Order: sequence, then C-alpha cells, then structure tokens
Amino acid sequence: MRTILIIDDDPEDRFLLEIAFSENTIANPLVFLKDGIELMQYIDTKMDTNIPAFILMDLNMPRMNGKQALQWIKSDSRLRCIPVLIYSTSDNAQEVGECYQLGANGYIVKPSEYNALVALVSRICAFWVQMTLLPVALREK
Repeated sequence: MRTILIIDDDPEDRFLLEIAFSENTIANPLVFLKDGIELMQYIDTKMDTNIPAFILMDLNMPRMNGKQALQWIKSDSRLRCIPVLIYSTSDNAQEVGECYQLGANGYIVKPSEYNALVALVSRICAFWVQMTLLPVALREK
C-alpha cells in the first residue's frame, strides 16, 4: 500500500487532513512533514524505493516553500514520476501557472468548510489511489 506524503507547516491543517482521510477510510499510511527540508530528509533517509501514491503540499512554509520543494522533486529524474498536488489557500492565477510550469500534477485550493475537505479528500484518493497507475519503484540513484 502506497504512502501519502502531506507537507504543511500548519498543525490545524494537518489535523483536519488526518481526520478527513480517516473519515474516508483511506487505509494508505499518511506521513506528515512540516516543510520542504523535512521532505528532502524523508526522501533521502526514510523513503524506500516504493513511489508514494502522491504528495499533497502547501505552498507557504518556512525554510523551503512548496515551489522550491516542487522544483527539487521534478528536477530529480528518480522522483519526477511522483505525483505532486499543490494544496494552498491562494487562487492567484500567476501562482497557479508557476506551479504547473514547475511540474505540479494538480493545484487545489484549500476548502473553507470541513465537509468540503472530506469530499475533496475522497475525490483526490479516488483518482490518485484507486484509479492511477504509477511505476512500481523509483529508479536507483
């Protein structure tokens, strides 16, 4: 079962996402990280060769923001196949465009209501966990 990586520095957002995944009975393991630096460390030291189902990542984080982390992931030929979904409060068209130019596989505006979040998690997982085929493993370095 593929892991889902969630990168967000806001403890409340992480908590709400954890509950929303639980309410949708998503069995995939969730790994929560606070910023792009923690993501880099996780990928370099704790992630095996199995590709995560997807990465759900906030944009505005300390140390290394979502755009910088996205650029790092998509510039590495081993990691490029990992689906990265940007999850932000911003719906700024320029920011959306920049994320897609950097290789984002999706850009999602954070819902303002909890029921909408639960429905969103259901739809994300229906596509990225149940329907999408990914390579079996990352290529070796």
